[in-house]
Amino acid sequence: MKKKLLPLMLLGGMLSLFSLQGCVHDALEHETETVQLQENPLSYIRKEYVKDMDMISGKQIEWENARTFKHDNNVILISVPVKNENEKLIEELTFRIDGDKISGHLWKFESIDNFSAEDHRLGAHEIMKKMTGNVTYIAMEGSMRYQIQVVDGKIISDISSKHSGDGDMDSCGKKCHGSIEEVVITVPNPPTNPQPPTGPPIPPVVIIPPTTNPNDPCAKAQAGSQKATENSKTQKFNDAKQGILNNYNQNGKENGVGMGRDTETGELKATGVQELNANSGDISNPYAYPEADIHNHPGNTPPSAGDVYSMIKYYNNHPSFKTRYVVTPNGTVYALVITNPNLFESFISNVPPYQVPGFAPNFSGDMFADYADIPNRETGMAHVLDKYNSGIALTKMDANGNFKKINAKPNGNGGGYSQTPCP
Repeated sequence: MKKKLLPLMLLGGMLSLFSLQGCVHDALEHETETVQLQENPLSYIRKEYVKDMDMISGKQIEWENARTFKHDNNVILISVPVKNENEKLIEELTFRIDGDKISGHLWKFESIDNFSAEDHRLGAHEIMKKMTGNVTYIAMEGSMRYQIQVVDGKIISDISSKHSGDGDMDSCGKKCHGSIEEVVITVPNPPTNPQPPTGPPIPPVVIIPPTTNPNDPCAKAQAGSQKATENSKTQKFNDAKQGILNNYNQNGKENGVGMGRDTETGELKATGVQELNANSGDISNPYAYPEADIHNHPGNTPPSAGDVYSMIKYYNNHPSFKTRYVVTPNGTVYALVITNPNLFESFISNVPPYQVPGFAPNFSGDMFADYADIPNRETGMAHVLDKYNSGIALTKMDANGNFKKINAKPNGNGGGYSQTPCP
């Protein structure tokens, strides 16, 4: 019997060894690719990332004229012009880099007038400001596609969108984010009384705390951020979050949970996990006082324009609803919080949603242009929500489990935007 088992044991050991070697090989191969990307991103993109992509097959890509953009000595964006003989067309490839991840896009600017040679050196937003025609933005991976109509530099409409509100203008990650050094202000102790004990007492020094600026974006979002943090530390929230991610791992779709109370001061409750569509859906919230909802974004993206508009619509019918959480497979948790519902009416009037039938709504006009012009999705969303007085703020859970509003800070000299979290 032992003689018969021995060959089987040897065979099992060999298979386990081969399997282990395969895992080690895969890990080393991924590590090698990451090193190649970080050391020479343009070379890696040219030789590996775009290899065998039908979208750019036959195009005259001018790799020698590529432009790189850095932040903290890290390459975060590469743009490469595409040569063509059509004077009414400019094509460009852009590659956003986040650590070991790349997202590539093809831009097409189709104008009714001829472009000049100088126009080919401009960025996307600058080109749009000078043209009348159509602009198409296509993901090199996946199905995301936007097409907008521009007249005299103004975006008139979003002609078509083959992706819903959970778009694919990928966030460049923490390496794109700026930071503010902590400033510690030390208040001196009151001076000791120099008078003898029998002399008249000297009044103590009174330090008047600084008043809060009501126009400070952090002050506006403070109450909503605190409430989002408070609810996120409950077991109901953690169970809902984990249930949503578990469902996503099984169905690959968006999934959601509604949260609310039966009475205004009652216990916070949560529904079961609800399966939604691939990139959108309505979450049922059956409570008398709906307070929040949670859903996931499969593409690791922050809250979308569709999340903003539907949140406003839901609040108008249920004023107790103040928070919309978005969780992602990579562990990031966002929360849209209402800061001033009195602004909703004017916001919708100034920036009405543009919606292609069957897809989630998107921003329109200049708000869409400003949003699309910032590569980092988090920064772009935070910027336009503030700039266009939406009455909603974008917050993000930090390492301590607290939600902090994201602020978009211009870098100056046309250098884009970086992030500064609220204290």
